Amino acid sequence: MAIQKKRKVLRTPFVVTVAAAASFAGAVALPGCDPTVHDGSCPVERPEEGSSCDADDVSCTYSGVCGDDTFRFTCVDGAWQLGIDPTCNPPPPTCPDERPEAGSSCAAGGLACSYLDDCDNPIDYTCVGGAWQMGPEMSCNPPPPACPEATPEDGAPCAGGLGTCGYMMPTGCGPMPIDAECILEGDTWRWQVHEVFCNPPPPEHCLTAATAEACAGLGPTCQWLVPGCAGGDGAPALPAAGCFPSLPCETDAACPAGTLCQEVVVNPCGTASGDGATCAACGLYKNVCVPPSAATAAGK
Repeated sequence: MAIQKKRKVLRTPFVVTVAAAASFAGAVALPGCDPTVHDGSCPVERPEEGSSCDADDVSCTYSGVCGDDTFRFTCVDGAWQLGIDPTCNPPPPTCPDERPEAGSSCAAGGLACSYLDDCDNPIDYTCVGGAWQMGPEMSCNPPPPACPEATPEDGAPCAGGLGTCGYMMPTGCGPMPIDAECILEGDTWRWQVHEVFCNPPPPEHCLTAATAEACAGLGPTCQWLVPGCAGGDGAPALPAAGCFPSLPCETDAACPAGTLCQEVVVNPCGTASGDGATCAACGLYKNVCVPPSAATAAGK
């Protein structure tokens, strides 16, 4: 006689909700179950397309990556389906205008930027893990700051550590050396141009020098002139070599007392040039303050 096996009692099907699953101590997410999906409601985070859901025809809207666009998901047949995928072309990340500090924060991962160091060598920076990483740095020995070609103005900004620069400044006593020093005033480097004091001799002193050496000793306010070659009915030649004021005159009022303004012809070369070569020219018209005895009717 066959023994009839006892049939097992079939269990009633049931649904485990998130709230019920979370009530079990040590509860874990069941395979194929999305713990962010609540029965009949939208997940807090935007779901992955095709992930499971249990509330058909529920639609959920989420913000896009461009800020003003949205994604719309609908639960269909137990899976999330994405509606129209919004078109979004966010602007590409750009490099900072100034070279960043190595290790400073950045947001565009993988962004590579190139800059020039103090020696104009290229140096690369890459945004990795939210921080700027600097590429290999080339050795750089920038040249020291150089003095300006022209004499700077007093109080003008200058490069720190430049020191003192020497210049020649024209004065009534002729070109004289002058120092311009780059000093720190507060937190700004500025030029300090030192004054030059000059007491040139009065022009009438020129007439007292009897030799070219004595005339040169009076400074640039005086000049030693030699008669030039004159001809025809033009201005006469300078009557004799002598020491005269350097500034050309226009009228007698510009001359020292006892002299008159006269156009004369002088030798522009003197005896010889500085290198010993004789000058070929012989005549140059020049207005000179000469004694009355040297003034001629032709020049007046």
